[in-house]
Amino acid sequence: MSNHKLKIKLSLWKKLIKELKLRGNSERETGAFLLGRRKENTITTFICYDNLDPHAFDSGIIIFNGDGYIPLWEYCSQNSLQVLADVHTHPGPWTGQSSSDMKHPMIAQKGHIALIIPQFAVKRNQLLSGVGIHEFLGQQQWKSWDVEDGILQLIK
Repeated sequence: MSNHKLKIKLSLWKKLIKELKLRGNSERETGAFLLGRRKENTITTFICYDNLDPHAFDSGIIIFNGDGYIPLWEYCSQNSLQVLADVHTHPGPWTGQSSSDMKHPMIAQKGHIALIIPQFAVKRNQLLSGVGIHEFLGQQQWKSWDVEDGILQLIK
């Protein structure tokens, strides 16, 4: 089992979902890095991939250029934050990982959590039900978690 459980305020979650929906325009994948302090394991902000790599969404799927990590690490360093998870959208209801997702984790570090939001984040009142929660185990191996496992919790 993952050695950490992440928390995110409901208001920030709703802001994230709204932003992903807006950037994807109901027709393409979008995504973001979820940031906070590891000590609290609470997500306090996010940075969308296209803020770091302006062409990340151009093809309709996410292709994140490695140069985009430079401003991400600078932002984290300047604000004493760490990447706690990442999130991206899928076109339909399926929130499993594609072969590309499995082969190319956004953060290739054991224990990293990757979330997948269904239907380009257009579902009204999208909470955690139906969200894919996947933990990177290393060497292209992943473990998928159910929402009930509590790996990610919405807090008020």
